[in-house]
Amino acid sequence: MLVDPPLWSGSALALDHRAAPMDRRRTHRQPMCCGARLEFAGRAWSVNLLDLSEGGAGVQALPDIVAVGAEGHLIIDTAVAPVRVISVAPDRVGLAFVRLTPHIAFAIASISAHTAQDRRALEPVSQN
Repeated sequence: MLVDPPLWSGSALALDHRAAPMDRRRTHRQPMCCGARLEFAGRAWSVNLLDLSEGGAGVQALPDIVAVGAEGHLIIDTAVAPVRVISVAPDRVGLAFVRLTPHIAFAIASISAHTAQDRRALEPVSQN
């Protein structure tokens, strides 16, 4: 008979192998819902930008268009950001920004802040 390992043993806490994966993001991701363009190896795809942070982005795209480790560009508005694919799921591709110039980093931060401001403007006003 197989038995799951205990959650703790002695005085040391053991890891629960059934726990959800830890979120390793270093920066907050701003939820997004806008179009973007993904370019890899001379090919380009229109994608839906799902989230954006200082360190990377998540896009809705077919998993077979790129492989983990591939490098290309994500174009959001007028920002052309160099990216590396860090994860591929059935409906999502995770991207990390690489070799960002201060200009591109500023453009990405501005896009993220503008979206956050737009979301706050759409929130209902309390009638207190």
